[in-house]
Amino acid sequence: MKHFNQDCRDYRFIDKFEAGLVLTGAEAKSLRTQTAQFASAKVEIRQGVPYLENLRLSPYKYAHSQPIDPTRPRQLLLKEKEIAKLISYRRQKYTLLPIRIFLHGKWFKLEIGVGRKIKKYEKREKIKTREFQKFHFV
Repeated sequence: MKHFNQDCRDYRFIDKFEAGLVLTGAEAKSLRTQTAQFASAKVEIRQGVPYLENLRLSPYKYAHSQPIDPTRPRQLLLKEKEIAKLISYRRQKYTLLPIRIFLHGKWFKLEIGVGRKIKKYEKREKIKTREFQKFHFV
C-alpha cells in the first residue's frame, strides 16, 4: 500500500475525514508510479462541493492525451453529512488540510485533517517536553 504524507507538525487536528479522489486515468497512473507534492495543498469547499487544490502531481510520462495541469482542483467524494460538517468547521475558522493519500483496494483515498496551526510558544513547549523526556527517561 502506497502512502504520500504531508508534514503536519505545525497543526493540531481535532477531526479527520476520509474522502475519495476524482482523478483522470493518467493522474491515477502517475500517483501509482511517482510521488505527490503537498506543498501549499488545501481543501476548499465551493458551492457545497469539496475540492483538493494545489496538490502537485507530476504528469505521467506515457500518457499521450492532452497535457493536464498538474495543480488543477480535484473534486473530493464525501457524504452530505460529512460535507455539512466540513462547512461547519470552516465557519469556525478551522483549516482543512490533506494529510495523506493512500490506496484502499483499487481506489485512491485522501485523509483530510481539520485543525488549527500551532502557535510558536506551543511548539517550543512541545519541543522542550520532548527533549526533557529524551534525556531523563520519563
